[in-house]
Amino acid sequence: MASYLILGAGKFGRLALKRLARQDREAAFWVVDRAPAALAAARDGTQAAHFIEEDAVAFLRKPLARSPWDWLIPMVPVHVAYACLAADPRVAREWQAVEVPEAVGAGVQVARRGPRGELFLSRAEHRCPDDCEAGPVCSISGESRETPLYEELAALAIPGFQPLVVASRQLAPGVGGYPPGELAALARNLAGCRTRALIATACRCHGVVHGLKRRE
Repeated sequence: MASYLILGAGKFGRLALKRLARQDREAAFWVVDRAPAALAAARDGTQAAHFIEEDAVAFLRKPLARSPWDWLIPMVPVHVAYACLAADPRVAREWQAVEVPEAVGAGVQVARRGPRGELFLSRAEHRCPDDCEAGPVCSISGESRETPLYEELAALAIPGFQPLVVASRQLAPGVGGYPPGELAALARNLAGCRTRALIATACRCHGVVHGLKRRE
């Protein structure tokens, strides 16, 4: 039996709830979304869960030490790990956003710049199926995925930048997540960072990277 915190009750959040419940009928679920209509749609399923109407990042900014969840499933259209850091007043006082170097996307099939200098990365030039198994070989292209993208990002050696990576693990077809404690570990690692930081969350094939530098 495991416990899951699903952030987002949209299409993919509901798929996560359905597929994880199918795998583990004894599992416990919490679903957070600020949209009442999305939560209502999630409630229409057969799986019992705790439904919470609140912004996902605001919810996560509450103390996590007593959290009952084994896994956090981010299904909202924001980089949750970075957004949690940016919402921390201590981080906001000491750090500011900086553009991610192009070198971070070198060798990755798709690297697209976001509006705040972040990079969205993907090894897939095609639309992935929503029930992808994320195996060591792509089921669509046949290309090797033996080394996960999160390992490649963690091993980056870019002068002046330290990569801090949250690895998203495959929990069900098309569903990835990480233990909530990874967010606290990320904050500790950033506090000890003496260079600019690359804040990344990635699975085997896809990722997003934001940059931070200390304020002068």
